[in-house]
Amino acid sequence: MGVGPSPTVVGGAPFGADPSRNVRATITQASVERAFTILLAMAAVGLGAADTPAVLGQLPYLHPVWGPLVAVALAASFVFVAVAAFLPRLAQPAQIACALLFLVALVSWPSTVQEPIPADQVPWPWLFITVGSAAAAMGFAAWRATVYTALAPAVYVVIRLLPVGGHVGLTRALLDGVYTAILSGAVLVIAVVLRRAATAVDAAQATAVRRYSAAIREHATEVERVQVDAIVHDSVLTTLLSAARAETVDAKALAARMARNAIDHLAAAASDTPGAAGPVSLVELRSRICSAVSALAAPVRLVERRVGDVRLPAVVADALASAALQAAVNSVQHAGGAEVDRWVLVEQQGPGVRIEVGDDGAGFDFAGIPAERLGVRRSIIERVVAVDGTAEVDSAPGRGTTVRLSWTPSTEEAA
Repeated sequence: MGVGPSPTVVGGAPFGADPSRNVRATITQASVERAFTILLAMAAVGLGAADTPAVLGQLPYLHPVWGPLVAVALAASFVFVAVAAFLPRLAQPAQIACALLFLVALVSWPSTVQEPIPADQVPWPWLFITVGSAAAAMGFAAWRATVYTALAPAVYVVIRLLPVGGHVGLTRALLDGVYTAILSGAVLVIAVVLRRAATAVDAAQATAVRRYSAAIREHATEVERVQVDAIVHDSVLTTLLSAARAETVDAKALAARMARNAIDHLAAAASDTPGAAGPVSLVELRSRICSAVSALAAPVRLVERRVGDVRLPAVVADALASAALQAAVNSVQHAGGAEVDRWVLVEQQGPGVRIEVGDDGAGFDFAGIPAERLGVRRSIIERVVAVDGTAEVDSAPGRGTTVRLSWTPSTEEAA
């Protein structure tokens, strides 16, 4: 069950499938950044743990204060990168800190070494040069990361030519430098290409959503125009023509009846409610919701509660049923697989109704939902608010999600 308060909101649309619910981008800027953060965290922790013995073995040859301090600082930056994998807001600061600390460790190596390291060993910063370059590729802008990717191998080549770096000769130093440059450059190219592709996808999706919203508004306007035209043509104009030609008592009486019918038609169109649909009982509403969620890819259990004899306006029942179905669809798509416990509850609440759709799955940060994502705001929130109901979304990452919908008749409706 979700915890952590979310804004209480509601929304409106007719009951049925929402085309936007199936529009899911396969690659987005957020997903790319998330993947980069996780991969960098795995590399930092993995290489850090594997190469710790090599670093400790070289500390006796280094400055007794600066050598351990640099090693501990870089290790702390690796831990920071690992923590940032679970806290996306810290990802970029962690990547920048890791890249800068590695560069400090590399550049300061000549002044850190007090005794030449054994000939069969390499300066320990070389073990992590790929991690530092990858952190720069992810944390910096492309041009800064490019400078970093060129600078780090060049500094390492110079160090390897010095006695404090092993004095291995130009050929060996260049081979090590070129190898490092190629590996770091590949990481940089992949990061830049994927980021640009994700940015293009995000822009295309935002454009598609804007066009879809505009098309929906235009469609609604066209539908209303057609309805009004039909009323004006079939009722109003016909009534006016009949009244103009009415000369006998019977003709005048017929014109009066036609005028009353035209007024009724205009009033029904203005009310924005289904003209022929009658009230819906709570039992019928529960049955409609259960029938809809039973067709989903994951099981959703019904929590038995008292439903009473409350009857809802058809437009209210449609809005609540559609919002509940969208909440269940979101759960199936985002909360996890069939192992997640999902439930739906429909019960009478005074003269109104309360519906709860929940799960104990992945959860999400409601405040972090992008503006272009319409599933929650349009299909649940605005759908319920349009019929004067309320919707509350309780969710937090890792703690599940609960959507509570409620509707209470106004004083006039209750009377």
